[in-house]
Amino acid sequence: MFKRPHLFIAALFLLLATSAQAQTPQFAVDKGVFQIGATTNLTLAIQTVSGSSSTNFTIAPTAGYFVIPNLVIGGTISLDVRSQSVGNSSRTATTFGIGPYGAYYFGDKSTSLYPLIGAAFLFQTSDGSNAIDIDFFGGINYMVAKNIGLNGVAFITIGPREGATFLTFGLRGGISAFVW
Repeated sequence: MFKRPHLFIAALFLLLATSAQAQTPQFAVDKGVFQIGATTNLTLAIQTVSGSSSTNFTIAPTAGYFVIPNLVIGGTISLDVRSQSVGNSSRTATTFGIGPYGAYYFGDKSTSLYPLIGAAFLFQTSDGSNAIDIDFFGGINYMVAKNIGLNGVAFITIGPREGATFLTFGLRGGISAFVW
């Protein structure tokens, strides 16, 4: 069929390479970009009336993929360590969570500030008990470089706990790498 198959194959590879270059993402929130990051929060509470104090530290690495421009879908793992002391007694609880998340980044490609909103479902386990939490968040991602962003978000976490509803409000800070 082809008298010079090597020319046909070379032309095919050139066409594929040109097509791949045309689809290469140019900005952090373009379709096809991988996002790798982590958020953390530290909470300290001291109650002088009852003489109690508590410390809560959470770290949550994430990995996601921009399925369309500005929309990332991925997964997160969280590790939460809570320590509480009252008088001479203290208690420490460790919670492990895993689940999917999604976030939408607003703003155009000419800016370094991207407002964002998102949600996550976390399957949590702590001391033999399991729960499902829903996490809603919103905040700002500031691009300090073409591929690195710092973010700050406010969050609310809702979930059932032993016949009651668990509700947490807070702030998180994080860093993300956008890879393409």
